[in-house]
Amino acid sequence: MKCIAKSTVVTTLLIALVYANATSQSNVPEFSESQLMAKDSTALDIFYLQDSVPGDSSRQAKMAIQAELAREVAALSRTNLGAERFTWTHVYQFELFRAGKLQKQIFWNNPQEETNPHLWQVVSQSSDDVFFLDPKSGRAATLDLNSLEGNFIPANIAAKAGMTGNQSQILSKKSGDWMLTETTDSTEVWTTFDESSRLELTLRAKKDSDQARAIFEWMKLQPLESIDLPYIAKKYPIQSLERFDKNGSAFRFELTGWSELNEPLKVDASELSIKDPERDLRTIAKEWADEQKSKSGQE
Repeated sequence: MKCIAKSTVVTTLLIALVYANATSQSNVPEFSESQLMAKDSTALDIFYLQDSVPGDSSRQAKMAIQAELAREVAALSRTNLGAERFTWTHVYQFELFRAGKLQKQIFWNNPQEETNPHLWQVVSQSSDDVFFLDPKSGRAATLDLNSLEGNFIPANIAAKAGMTGNQSQILSKKSGDWMLTETTDSTEVWTTFDESSRLELTLRAKKDSDQARAIFEWMKLQPLESIDLPYIAKKYPIQSLERFDKNGSAFRFELTGWSELNEPLKVDASELSIKDPERDLRTIAKEWADEQKSKSGQE
């Protein structure tokens, strides 16, 4: 088989994807994305054989082109996360007890950039991925900060998984729902009741509105029921929060540590390569065809 230029192969394949169902292209085979991306795809074998010089049996050359095409399609199915540059200057550690399980999390924050996307990580041995959520755009993704690669999380999946959090808020000064039940030199304990449970909130006695806001923002990201906190939680950081029901402790989270980073964590969104599930091969093919049509019209 003669060596086909990569651009020619991509062009031919994209046209086949866009017009596979058209009458004029009824003889062009249609392949699934898994077939197109397979390392040794029978469908692609047939495609290349149809486009090759009769009698050419160079399997090695054909597989090399097939691998190059797979890389090309994979690159086209990715995009970046934007053009902004983000900086996080502080890091917080939490422990969350829920449904009988303990989960540790890390949360990055920058008190000088209140509109920064949220960045947090569930500490585990299986993955170093972090979660990214931009409240302004609603974009959610998982990121590997070492490889600068990640995956978009569609909004409906993010919502079902609970990563878009809850609608907790801080009550007004006049609200009397919470009662101060205990004080020490370093903490204050506040309590409130509803029909079926009791909430116990422990605040640090030292005022720090930046920390208070960071911890509250982390809490809102968790798949928990919405909680209306007392106004004092706006300025005094949460140390722990626990809900008790008839069976005992329903959930509890606790701040276990925080610090200012020696070197701020900086992320350039334009350098992040994100796998976009909405950019399937047919979408890519259509975009390519529209671009070619536009160029042709300009000429």
